[in-house]
Amino acid sequence: MKYSLTAITVLCFSLVTFPVFAQSPISTPEGSLNEEVDKLKEKVAEKVEELKKKEQAVSGVVEVAEGNDWVIVDADGTKINVSIDETLTELFDIAGTKTTELKQDDIEKGDYVFVTGPEIGESITANEVYRDQLYVVFSGKITNVTSEDYTINVLTVDKTNYVLDIETKTDQKMLNIKTLETEKIGFSKLKEGDSVHVVVKGNPENKSQTRFTADRILVIPNEYFLQ
Repeated sequence: MKYSLTAITVLCFSLVTFPVFAQSPISTPEGSLNEEVDKLKEKVAEKVEELKKKEQAVSGVVEVAEGNDWVIVDADGTKINVSIDETLTELFDIAGTKTTELKQDDIEKGDYVFVTGPEIGESITANEVYRDQLYVVFSGKITNVTSEDYTINVLTVDKTNYVLDIETKTDQKMLNIKTLETEKIGFSKLKEGDSVHVVVKGNPENKSQTRFTADRILVIPNEYFLQ
């Protein structure tokens, strides 16, 4: 798509510029030239919009990654055909704030990916593929704290009961209700009744999973709501 836009832009300027050198200022009135430029700009804008509409961005779990014909399944369970071009498709891995290039064989079944590219027929021709970690974010109330195995239970608004393992790598923070700033805390500060916002690494192949290792948690003490 980038090459198409470049070609269109070059064509636009070549069509506009050539008559200026081929004709004298007298035979090419300024008003007529401006009108021609405006028409060309409109055609370019229309082409750009047309290309934008054809570009798709989808995400899901890789179900088939054999050869150049892939199948990914999105969050709704819809299967999407993806066509890989060995010479044009770029593949990347997103790890935190770093993005590194991948080879086609690096993508495997079960990987969570984002794909961008034009939709041709019933398949998306991939310009870029990004392998990423699926994160799940939810909020709820702490209903139980078990210090023996460092776990907490969180009940969400939709009545889902999650069991969270709190490990040393878990980023634990609490809102200071006096300063309204967040502060680092330890497991001992977690208590029943407090509200909590949680980030966990999801398992795209097991959507019904309810036990996770907490990646990040932010606690809002119950006292905040009683002020």
